[in-house]
Amino acid sequence: MGVKSLEKKILLFGLLFSIISITITTFTCYWVTNRFILFQFERVNEIATGAAVEKANTYLGEIADIVSLSMKNEYFDRMIHLDETDPYTLVKDQKDYEAYLNNLILSNDKVDAVLVVDQQKQIFIHASNTVGQDYSKYKSADFYANLKKPHLLSEDSQFLLDRYITGSYERLAVISPILESDADEIDAYLIVVLSQKLIEEMQFAGNGIFITDLAGNSAEISYNPAEGEMREQQYSFKNPLNYEGWTITNTFTFDKLQGSIRNNLVINVLIGLFCLSLSLLVLAIAGKKIVKPIQSMEAQIGKLNHRDIENKPIVLSKRRIGFKLTLLILYSGIVTVPVVLITGSSYISAKQTVENKVGSVFEYSAQILHQQMQFVYHNYRMLIIETSSVNDNVQKLLDVSDTTGDVDQEIRDEMNDIILSRNLFDKGISNITLYDANRRLVYSSTYGRSFMMRPDAQSDLDYVKNNFSVFLWRSYADSPFNKKSIRVGMQIRGVADGIEAGKLLGFILIDFNGEEIVKMLDAFLKYSDLELYLVDRSGQDIFSDLDRSDRKSLPAVLADHKISLDQHERVVFRDSRNNYLMISKSFEENQWRLVFLLKNFNENGSLLVYSIVVLFGLLILSYGFSYGFSSILLLNVSALLRTVRSVKRGNLQIRFKSSTVDEIYELGHSFNEMLERIDLLIEEKYISELKAKEYELYLLQSQINPHFLYNTLKTAQYMAFAKDPRTEKMIKLLIALFKSSITRGEKTVAIRDEIAHVQTYVEIQQMRFGSKIHAVYDVSDDIMELPVLKLTLQPIVENAIYHGLEVTERGGTIHIAVRKASERLLVITIRDDGAGMPEDRLKEIKRRLDGKAAGESIGIINVHERIRLFFGNEYGITIDSERGRGTTVTIHYPVK
Repeated sequence: MGVKSLEKKILLFGLLFSIISITITTFTCYWVTNRFILFQFERVNEIATGAAVEKANTYLGEIADIVSLSMKNEYFDRMIHLDETDPYTLVKDQKDYEAYLNNLILSNDKVDAVLVVDQQKQIFIHASNTVGQDYSKYKSADFYANLKKPHLLSEDSQFLLDRYITGSYERLAVISPILESDADEIDAYLIVVLSQKLIEEMQFAGNGIFITDLAGNSAEISYNPAEGEMREQQYSFKNPLNYEGWTITNTFTFDKLQGSIRNNLVINVLIGLFCLSLSLLVLAIAGKKIVKPIQSMEAQIGKLNHRDIENKPIVLSKRRIGFKLTLLILYSGIVTVPVVLITGSSYISAKQTVENKVGSVFEYSAQILHQQMQFVYHNYRMLIIETSSVNDNVQKLLDVSDTTGDVDQEIRDEMNDIILSRNLFDKGISNITLYDANRRLVYSSTYGRSFMMRPDAQSDLDYVKNNFSVFLWRSYADSPFNKKSIRVGMQIRGVADGIEAGKLLGFILIDFNGEEIVKMLDAFLKYSDLELYLVDRSGQDIFSDLDRSDRKSLPAVLADHKISLDQHERVVFRDSRNNYLMISKSFEENQWRLVFLLKNFNENGSLLVYSIVVLFGLLILSYGFSYGFSSILLLNVSALLRTVRSVKRGNLQIRFKSSTVDEIYELGHSFNEMLERIDLLIEEKYISELKAKEYELYLLQSQINPHFLYNTLKTAQYMAFAKDPRTEKMIKLLIALFKSSITRGEKTVAIRDEIAHVQTYVEIQQMRFGSKIHAVYDVSDDIMELPVLKLTLQPIVENAIYHGLEVTERGGTIHIAVRKASERLLVITIRDDGAGMPEDRLKEIKRRLDGKAAGESIGIINVHERIRLFFGNEYGITIDSERGRGTTVTIHYPVK
């Protein structure tokens, strides 16, 4: 098993840990995102259900009015309640009543048909706004027999529900049983078939709206057929309606949103695969980096021999962090990156899903309330127009109102007739005030009191007078009857026959009871996270006393977040505590705005919290995993480290032992081999050091050669006695020779110094032997500074003089040459032409130079072994000699 196995372990264990962390993170984010979006969806659907209730109540209220008007008719009474009616009259009443019903629903876009069915009298009256529908279903006795009815029927209006389906035509129908006056039996049924408008306006994404009556009859207003069978995750909100016993249920499935969540899951899986591939690459690179020092150490130890250990130490790049910390950082990294990426992807996806899809459901709620209030404002506007501008009598009386006081009375009588005939006070009007063109009060329905009693009334009249074709819209928190009011005002211009077209006739101001609007707003104030603002065109709150004390005014909110309602109908923003979704809807009638503000919208902090918890847990797991894994991997490393520390303390006899065979075992085995080599090196080193001491002693002895000193001093004595003038020179040369011979710790000197030492020695010998000895030097200046061992040439020159030249009568010449044989090799040749030596003596010296023989130390042998000791066996001395012709000594030095 080699170092590759360690790489594989790091790779496989890291890959396994990466898969675990990616899997945990992916499915945790999926679960948290699912819960978070569901929570947000439930919140907005609860609000949407409230909006659907208001919408349904408005529709059903109009249906109740139609039912009431349909029954308060003389034809209806005669047909249904009179037992004895001649056939002619009955047929005539049916035709007249049908005409009445057709006129009643003619302009009503919420009703398709009104039917009256009396099976006993075989009456079937059909007034319809549609073509091609005969509603024959309601002629069948089986239908009424199977229709669920409450156990007890009261005289009060009670309504039943049905869904009429024929082909592609699907409608809701409201059935009102008509009881006999003195019994609980049903005389007839009045049926109102609703138009498609209710169904169209109450549909929103993925939801089903169900209405159920008091008897249990149920009908779907809207449902997505594609999701009709997906009932596994179904959630409902149920609210009562204004009809007795009726409820509306908003049932929604989470399937569409789960589709978005599943798409994000797929994206997260792809991110996980990318992170897994990235982890594989990082682990492969990191594995090589981690084991590289071990490979380097093993390679260097394997190449070492016992002579390299001192001169070629093992070199490793310094590791800044340890093996365990390296693994911890590595595994923490492959955990952190996918957690951050997958969490970020889930966070962004959840945020977009909530803002887009869930936000659309919330916007539906705002749209419903906006439509309801828009309908009310439209009715206000139409009512003031019908009361003044299209009423010829009022216009003609105002045209002459400044002539006599009798006209004022006529105006009052006319206005009272209008109020009574149209039942205006039941339609939410609290006061009608009429002025002529001179701003003189001509009528006030509030017991003759002018609205001028209010401090703000003058400004309202000024506004109406100064703005042609523009309606006044103003809200008041109270009124003379201490009720919240909305004032609508306009100019009255001539449009009746006989009156100048466009002539200013007067002004009308109508105060509407604002409780209807307040009730709509109150229906939504029960939601603690929802704020509702109804603001005028200047941005000021209408009915400001509805504000909760803990909320900011809308202008303050808009200013804080730099939001313009003119630019944004839907905007998401946040402050230091909450996220908000703001929906703004403008009313065409008065440019007022309805603003929904949902707090804690898209608060996906829980997703971040879960992700942080998961990340923290995985980091702890990665720490434990990397620590345990590295501890297992480092069992042999720890044993090897203990061995190394013991060796550092001087115990060279210890050896690494391991029970497992792995890459660290191989490294330890190489370390044991290195220790064996060190033992051998120590032994050789000890011997070589003894020899070095011996050579140094010989060198010291050679520095003060007694024989040479005696002869030189004896010669100097004779010269002094003979008063030879060269005596002083000899003494100076001797002093110079011994000065250069003194060892001050340096082992090498420049060639220049070594040649100078030889020259001094030769001059002294020449003064002793005269012309018998000559010396020739061949050394170029460019190598004079190269280092050589000290006192290596003089002993060889000394041998040449004593054993080569002195023994001959003729003397001779010594040639000393120094040259560079190559860039790394220096060659010194010392050649004499003296006596030479016998062949057997030459062979003996060569054998001793090769280390194959021992004997008495001589100068040439000592120099040779000193050179090899310091520079290696490839350097040293070779010798060649021929009897009678001289000797040549060649020294090989490394160039330093």
